[in-house]
Amino acid sequence: MTEISDQDLHGYREQAEATRDEPLSSSATRPGWQRAKVLSVRLSAEEFEELTRYASALEVPASGLVRGWILEQLRAGADSPVNTIERISHELEQLRRQLAV
Repeated sequence: MTEISDQDLHGYREQAEATRDEPLSSSATRPGWQRAKVLSVRLSAEEFEELTRYASALEVPASGLVRGWILEQLRAGADSPVNTIERISHELEQLRRQLAV
C-alpha cells in the first residue's frame, strides 16, 4: 500500500497555511461538493482510535486522511510502468530510512 509520509503531509499543510489568505481562483470549488457517494468502512474500536490519533497528530481530519489514501491508491493503479517503478523506488527509500532509525 502506498502511504503518504508524515513529511509529505506536513509539507502539504504548511503550503496550505502559507497561501490561506490568497484569493481563490474563479474555478475553485469547495472540496467534496462534487462527491456524492459515501463509503462506509467498519473498523474495530482500536483501529478507529489508532486512525484518529494518527490523523490528529498530522492535524488533518481522519476522513480526509483516509480519502487521500484511497485516491492515492487509485492514481497509483493508473500510472505508467515508469511512474510505478519510480513510486516503488521512492517507497523503498522511505522504508530504508524508517528501518535505519
